[in-house]
Amino acid sequence: MSLIIIDAGYRIQTPVESQFPAQGIDGLTQAKAAHDAAGRERRVDADGENFTHLLEAENHARSRPPPKDVVYEKPAGIQERPRGITAEQIMSQPVHTIPRETTFQATWDRMEVLGVGHLITVDADDKPVGIISRSDVREHGKNSPVSIANFYSQQMIAASPDTEASLIAHALVEHHINAVPIFNNDEQLVGIVTRSDLLRLIITGAHLERWA
Repeated sequence: MSLIIIDAGYRIQTPVESQFPAQGIDGLTQAKAAHDAAGRERRVDADGENFTHLLEAENHARSRPPPKDVVYEKPAGIQERPRGITAEQIMSQPVHTIPRETTFQATWDRMEVLGVGHLITVDADDKPVGIISRSDVREHGKNSPVSIANFYSQQMIAASPDTEASLIAHALVEHHINAVPIFNNDEQLVGIVTRSDLLRLIITGAHLERWA
């Protein structure tokens, strides 16, 4: 499953990139040359090849009937790519929450007691409606008596238990976030994957051949 956005407790269909612009590794941005039409564009610009003739040639090539009685056989020794490590295998449970009416001071104290860097904010019905981090609390003051209600992040990049860890790692780098909540098909919060979880995976070296 791809990454999704949870906005104020509701899953929205907006693509992640539209709400969380990529800010990480430049090399991860797909180059123009990788586009299917890039080669065609270069040929037209370079030698003045007639675009209409080019399209006709391509269409003719596509219209050729495929060879008959050709059966593909996987070369000996080639193995199927193993399924990557999933969020379900590395996520932290249970997910610690905090009411959105809580003060910054009480939020910081809870983080210190639990030893966590993120808390999922919930409404009066215990529905997850956002996330708050240690840096958010530091920014507004660890001893502040002000409620976090208007300051926690209402939009979260989230994933499902079967999302591959490599995709989550990519999201952390690209969108400058430190945690991805995990929701099941019933949109219930079942876990959270943080940078610490991914670093722990690298340190232990467990199944790293399935990382990529």
